[in-house]
Amino acid sequence: MSALILSLLVVPIATELPEKINSILWVRRGKDTLAFGNITGALVFQGSLLPAIGVMLTPWSPSPPVLLGAGLTLLAGGYTYLLVRRGVTLRPYHFLFNGLCYGAYFFALT
Repeated sequence: MSALILSLLVVPIATELPEKINSILWVRRGKDTLAFGNITGALVFQGSLLPAIGVMLTPWSPSPPVLLGAGLTLLAGGYTYLLVRRGVTLRPYHFLFNGLCYGAYFFALT
């Protein structure tokens, strides 16, 4: 397995899954503020600090797979942003497009 696949597809799932489970348990116990803070903090940490350290400490060049991942991420984020700007109440099925982008990237790399 390449380091790119491991770092962009496997590690985020493995590191965020326990946070999601904790948040689900807290929501079921009525502690939704704690659940929201847990998810938000974990996502900020995983999405900003760790990539910044990785870019600073490793030789990094934007190869085609990296650019494809960045493009699909911007596409999925832009789609969600447009839904919110239109005033759409987000439902789980709205995130199917984001999941399809994730799946497309996985299959493009393998």
